[in-house]
Amino acid sequence: MTIRRFAVSLVAVACLLAGAFTTTSAFAQGSVRSQSAFVRITATQAEVTMCHGFGCAFESVIPFREDDMAKLRDIMAEGTSSAAMEREAIKRAVAYFEEHAAIFAGTAKDIAGNYTTGGDRSQLDCVDEARNSTRFLIMLEKKGLLRHHTVAKIEGRGNFLDTRYPHNSAVIKDKKTGVKWSVDSWMRHNGDIPEVMTLKRWFKEGYS
Repeated sequence: MTIRRFAVSLVAVACLLAGAFTTTSAFAQGSVRSQSAFVRITATQAEVTMCHGFGCAFESVIPFREDDMAKLRDIMAEGTSSAAMEREAIKRAVAYFEEHAAIFAGTAKDIAGNYTTGGDRSQLDCVDEARNSTRFLIMLEKKGLLRHHTVAKIEGRGNFLDTRYPHNSAVIKDKKTGVKWSVDSWMRHNGDIPEVMTLKRWFKEGYS
């Protein structure tokens, strides 16, 4: 086994031990309806409740005021021409969200994957990442900033029986084609561009 494969196995185990749920429970806790409860839109700002510390052990309310929303509108405006371009804009928007959220949640030093078993407020596992990205995308959708996609439920892969560890991802659905895409930032440092690929491919992927 290479050093990289061994490291990837360690981070996957850490994600599991931190409270990564199975596919069955992902359906129960990862629905758009359940995650929408953590998004609040008011006349003056939007708020997203962010999970961190592994398994959503800690929560921080992340405000988006007018100047923040203006930045997001600028980012998403670059993706209005096509679904493919909107997915590129979504990547940049999620990266912006993580940088912005770190100011309030203290997660600027969140590293790719997990190399601890939880309890560190500055770190996120795949449960945190999937819920946060889903909630943020719901906010974008509620604000009318998604033209070509809708937000879908969180999906899970891996169940040990298939020799893979459980892992979770936020998901968007192309309005025209119906194709679903994963939006997965777990194997990226805070504020890095997340992986976006078809959900079909994501189900078959390892950790990269």
